Amino acid sequence: MLRPNNDGQSAKLSGPVQDRFDKFFDTSVFSQPEPYAFGNTGRYLPDVRQPRVSNWDFSLFKNFKVMEKASLQFRAEFFNLTNTPNFGAPNMSFNSNQFGRITSQSNIPRQIQFGIKLLF
Repeated sequence: MLRPNNDGQSAKLSGPVQDRFDKFFDTSVFSQPEPYAFGNTGRYLPDVRQPRVSNWDFSLFKNFKVMEKASLQFRAEFFNLTNTPNFGAPNMSFNSNQFGRITSQSNIPRQIQFGIKLLF
């Protein structure tokens, strides 16, 4: 994988992720290395991180006694309860025209499922 040169400045940008989809980090601090040379940028940028992940799952269970030895359980399960999008990592391919852009979502929208279970 080709690594670019860094001019010594931090590539970190601040602000909400939603405002930085097209430029998640400062791509102007990177440049193309000389032919047949390795870039001076490390594998990881110490101050630039992928957007944080926030996910809340929630469950409700209620047992109903139907007979002496049997009960019915109602279940409601909510995945990604708050329906918060988690964005994917920015494109890190220096030669790509999408370099520094976030183009994906790393989670799924809210899912709700209900179930009934007979316990005996």
